[in-house]
Amino acid sequence: MLQRIGAEVPADEFTRLYRASAEEAERWWRDEHRGYTTADRIRWLLAQLAIERPRDCEHIARAVEEVDETLTSFPPPLLPGAAEGIRTLASRFRLAIVSDTGFASGRAQDRLLAQDGLLQYFSATIYSMDVGHAKPRPEPFQRAMEALGASPDEAIHVGDIERTDIAGALAVGMRVVRLDLVRPGGSSAAEHVATSYEDLVEYLLAAR
Repeated sequence: MLQRIGAEVPADEFTRLYRASAEEAERWWRDEHRGYTTADRIRWLLAQLAIERPRDCEHIARAVEEVDETLTSFPPPLLPGAAEGIRTLASRFRLAIVSDTGFASGRAQDRLLAQDGLLQYFSATIYSMDVGHAKPRPEPFQRAMEALGASPDEAIHVGDIERTDIAGALAVGMRVVRLDLVRPGGSSAAEHVATSYEDLVEYLLAAR
């Protein structure tokens, strides 16, 4: 992208700025609960180089597409038991995703789910960059419940981060289960802490 707009930036300086943009995006998410977009992060990086681009910049748009293409070209592996667990739960519940998107867009996340054969099991996919707010703000949870036609007392949120998933869902009146596969450990305000997808499925089917 920088080459296309005629900017020459040494590789080590680009690496520094890329890492700095990740730290800034982390601050947006952690402190501002902001659902930032891929273009927001790219424009922040450009601003450090005193480069301004029009809102409809074709080069930024192409860079966003390339970030999305990377996610689906080099997909992360599914967690153990995830596919089978989702299929089982979808046979008994209406499912929605409430996710704080990172660098890639919600569209790319949906394509990744489709590649894994799982998109069809979700009635709605709610991403922070599309809502404009990240968890623990209430808006993403409310958007999901609206899409499902469910009230808070009819919904259970499954998440892995105490600060965003657990606290956010509880604040809007949802029941909450924590899934400890990526960030295990620590006390939780959730009604149950599942340590595997098998544990999660067993608990949710019994809790129904």
